[in-house]
Amino acid sequence: MQSLEIIDFLLFLGISQGLFLAVTIQFIKNKNKSANALLSIILVLAVVMLLGRMIFFKFLTLRLFQWTILIDAIIFLFGPLCYMYFRRLAFSEHTNYKLSWFHYIPVSIHVLFSIYILSLGVEEFSEKLSVRFFKVPFLIMEGAGILSNFYYWIVNVKLLQAYIREEKNAISYKQSLVSFLKLFQISVGVFLILWLISFIVPRLLNYPIRFVNYNSVWGAISLFIFVVGYYSLREPQLFRVSLKKNKPDSQQRLPQAKITFLKKEMKRLIEEEKMYLKPNLTLRDLSEQLNTSTHNISWYLNTISKSNFYDYINHYRIKEFLKKIENGEHHRHTILALSLESGFNSKSTFNKAFKLEMKDTPSNYIKKLKVA
Repeated sequence: MQSLEIIDFLLFLGISQGLFLAVTIQFIKNKNKSANALLSIILVLAVVMLLGRMIFFKFLTLRLFQWTILIDAIIFLFGPLCYMYFRRLAFSEHTNYKLSWFHYIPVSIHVLFSIYILSLGVEEFSEKLSVRFFKVPFLIMEGAGILSNFYYWIVNVKLLQAYIREEKNAISYKQSLVSFLKLFQISVGVFLILWLISFIVPRLLNYPIRFVNYNSVWGAISLFIFVVGYYSLREPQLFRVSLKKNKPDSQQRLPQAKITFLKKEMKRLIEEEKMYLKPNLTLRDLSEQLNTSTHNISWYLNTISKSNFYDYINHYRIKEFLKKIENGEHHRHTILALSLESGFNSKSTFNKAFKLEMKDTPSNYIKKLKVA
């Protein structure tokens, strides 16, 4: 039995927090119940994975080693479950999305292999280990786990890209959860690369990497999942968009009379009623005011205005901000305060929109005005 007090503390903390989050997330009052149910399952599996690591580090015996092999089946569930979670969380038509049965073939094979391992007596299992009977199966199992998780990491990246693309046609503000999901994908990608390195380097170069191995990587991934859980408690509602796979709209989607109507009414709502001052304005809000579909407005903006909803609304917010600067309001208020009054909901969204519109930063723009 090894004495690794720091690891003991981290694993115990992760296990307790994971269980707490798995239960607490179910009491979030929002519209993402199906996604949160899946997240709770992922959290419980992460707890089980950490329990397996704790057994490996502290209480390893041959019999328990056989059980940790069964626990490792979770590595084949992590990718599919995370993919389903994001589909349910982010896309309106996939609130109860499920993967086909063939996605679970790898985990089924692993479970069958684990049952065979558990059927062996301790002495027989020890003998087979001593002659390296399981060397090839273990290599295949870990290699397949790496390939499987890289595959789902790639499809998750594509899914996130699709969400960001459609988000610009649906909402007028930047969601902080999207930035977090980007960070999550980057972090998991780093973990997987480290796992791949720890798998290849010792075997090709016969040089063991002390702190980077299968156990440390999956311990880190499990702990990182809990960060996702905390963030779900903090910001439970992600604005869902449509994962469209339709053919491109033709130029004649709307008759000229409808186009003229949209142009007139959008000008009234945006320029006269200043609807853009609503920080969390969405395409759905605008469509309800115009009594038309979101697809019609999206088509109008993309085809007639040569813009997307995000850029279209933020264009007017930037104009509002510039008016405040011309009136000298920046002498009495901060740039952030003026941007919030102009309809932006965060500093990062404002800075990004301003630079896109004015090809300069807000502070530099104001400095140039002073010089002029």
